[in-house]
Amino acid sequence: MKTYSKRPSLFNFTRKRSLLSLAVLSAVIGVQQAEAGAFAVPTYGTPGWGRAFAGGSVWKNDPSAAFNNPAAMAFIERPIGQVSAIYADIDMKFKGEAYDYAGNPRSELIDVNGPETRELGDGGNGGFSKWLPTQFLVIPVGDRFAIGLGQVVPMGMRSTWDKNFKAKDFALDTKIETAALAGSLSFKIDDQWAVGGGVVIQRTQGFVSQNVDLMAAAAANPGSIFAGGLPSGVTRATMRVKVDNVSPGWFASVAWKPTAQDTLGLAYHAKIKNELDGDYNWHFSDANGLNFLTSPELMNPDALAQAGYAGLILNPNGDHAESRMDIPAMATFDWVHDFNDSFSLGASVTWTEWSSFQSLKLESHGNLIVDIPYNYKDTWMYSVGGDYRLNDQLTLRAGVALDQTPTRNSTRDARIPDGDRTFVSLGGSYRFASDPNLSVDVAYSRQFVDEGRLRTQNQPRLGGGSVDGKVESKGQIFSVSATYMF
Repeated sequence: MKTYSKRPSLFNFTRKRSLLSLAVLSAVIGVQQAEAGAFAVPTYGTPGWGRAFAGGSVWKNDPSAAFNNPAAMAFIERPIGQVSAIYADIDMKFKGEAYDYAGNPRSELIDVNGPETRELGDGGNGGFSKWLPTQFLVIPVGDRFAIGLGQVVPMGMRSTWDKNFKAKDFALDTKIETAALAGSLSFKIDDQWAVGGGVVIQRTQGFVSQNVDLMAAAAANPGSIFAGGLPSGVTRATMRVKVDNVSPGWFASVAWKPTAQDTLGLAYHAKIKNELDGDYNWHFSDANGLNFLTSPELMNPDALAQAGYAGLILNPNGDHAESRMDIPAMATFDWVHDFNDSFSLGASVTWTEWSSFQSLKLESHGNLIVDIPYNYKDTWMYSVGGDYRLNDQLTLRAGVALDQTPTRNSTRDARIPDGDRTFVSLGGSYRFASDPNLSVDVAYSRQFVDEGRLRTQNQPRLGGGSVDGKVESKGQIFSVSATYMF
């Protein structure tokens, strides 16, 4: 196999007060926060997916080190770039029942414009399909330094349940994703040790839609003058919150080669303080919904004060909203061992500090609107996998990973029905004989998700309904990349 003894240098290469508007806005923003948390996306290229992330980025000449472990860039022999296209296909299906605030099954939705009703069902397939681009570039500078650039999608989620979903007061339509650009630097202390660090800029974009039964939200709140006196399933509205935000962060790592056959790495990505800035707007299914929401009776200041919302001002025509979704800190330990020229094995352990997300606070024009607890828990992911080189051109890969969910039963709903996951992955690489610097990688990863139990009670201001069911989820990932060593 071709080796390189010397690293080339860089140069070679209308405002209203309303209990109901509070209910909808707090629900929508709050669920959005949970959404991103439970659907973090591994930030590896195609070879990493083929190994189920085992060994992280401390594999020989792996350019994904530019983001995942910058210290490992110090041991990369020549400038190298990689472009990956990752296709995620996730299925989610609900089975169970939903109930209104009085405990009646939500089997049909009343049409206030006529005598007909619509039958409510299980919502179809709430999953999503999405292409995720990932790119890395590492350039050695002299014999001790290396610089790296990376573009990754560290978090992403899309779920869409149909309009007749019986649990639509808990979940409807969501799209949240982040795109990150990173720059990093490594320093090779000696032939065994290297350190590295970098900065990252993340942009978070997306929207969350939420259906709310307006009359039920008024009747279910014990502080409302309408408590217990209004029917459910009559007056409906949908609110959509759109967010867009840019936040900086940093990461650092160390890499160690104690023997010629072993490489170990420890990387830490710091928590990113992510202030979300956006707008909310309303969509009413009929004129009665708008009339009900803006009626003078619902804007009674005494009723608002009794419910603890004195001074709350929201605009039925839409307005500005602010919240915060900190990206949790993460630490990863990686190890790769070369048994011989043909077989290498890797293992990784990743800890994510999801417990830093305990509650959601939402503000509008400086006024605290809601503070909802979520109580996420820290998670661990364990993976093992390896490479088998058949010859100079062809390499085969496989791996398995066990990934815990941060969600808890008390906060899980059909928008984020996440459970513990198992990844089983296969992949391969082909290096062209005509140009050994160019290789193409493919990978397939099957995702098996534990059944997500849904036993959630909505807060009174969200209609006071409940859901009792389960969501069965599964997913598959296809990935292809091209890697070139200059």
